[in-house]
Amino acid sequence: MNTKKKNNLLTLAIFALVAIILPGCIEDSDYEKQQQESDQLIKDYITSNNIEAEKSNNGVYYEALTSNPDGELPKIGDVMKVKYELRTLDGKLLESHMTDSTLLRFSSNAVIPSGVNYGLDILREGEKIRCYLPSYLAYNSYSVQDEFGPNANFILDIELTGTATEDDIHKMQIDEIEAYIDSEKLGDLTPSTSGLYFKSLEAGTGDEAKAYHTATLHYKRKTLDGSIIQETEADNPLIVSLNTNQLVSGFREGVLKMKEGEKALLILPSDIAFGSSVKVIPNSIREELWENGLIGSLVEPYTIVMYEVELLEVK
Repeated sequence: MNTKKKNNLLTLAIFALVAIILPGCIEDSDYEKQQQESDQLIKDYITSNNIEAEKSNNGVYYEALTSNPDGELPKIGDVMKVKYELRTLDGKLLESHMTDSTLLRFSSNAVIPSGVNYGLDILREGEKIRCYLPSYLAYNSYSVQDEFGPNANFILDIELTGTATEDDIHKMQIDEIEAYIDSEKLGDLTPSTSGLYFKSLEAGTGDEAKAYHTATLHYKRKTLDGSIIQETEADNPLIVSLNTNQLVSGFREGVLKMKEGEKALLILPSDIAFGSSVKVIPNSIREELWENGLIGSLVEPYTIVMYEVELLEVK
């Protein structure tokens, strides 16, 4: 890993701690200077463009784009349906998700960068706001080649189109999975009580997998559109203890239906896969954050996943 990447990772990993501790310890510190510079750049942008925006106590400026005072405020734990678009303050479009709503759980750590969370907590259903995120509530001095530089400030347009419960999402995803099975002519698959859809692709002749086994297997994890999220390498299978939570529950349940030598297809609604996960905006940097241990999953929130699995050995 090169020095620049190491510095980037360190910056991001300790950012929250620095934001709390450092300003109270060092007068006129580099961190405070960065805060002041970011605030001034955003203030100048707002002034020069004659924008009516309010600054919250946390440092984010808000501009109302669409108001709906009668709309419901989401509650902590609700699943939010949102549309959004992220640009740098100088106008570079990083990600646009304004056609279809994406899902995320309303909680204090639902989204990276952290400043987005401060926008979510004031949105009513049907409202759209523009948030001006200073670098210290975004990616601080972290930078990503071809995306944004260090101490970048951002503009986020975000709209709350609705809310849902976890049960709503489960039912919707079961319908989506069954439509996929029908369109792909996968046959008559019946889900387990958890919602796992299992199809044996090639019979195995070895021992059945049991919860006390250690399993050696190959897998390919994909989304329903066929995009590969992650897969094992030919010479490096996954070795996992089946009596732990090393696998998401639906993956483990599927492996426990298999015999040595068997190949199978598993389709998992998100509640037995990666659930609410964490939303990374822009999503293009998700893999880099995951590779360096800064987030726990490559999978976006509320994603249906498929596994193509080959169980090589159990012992």
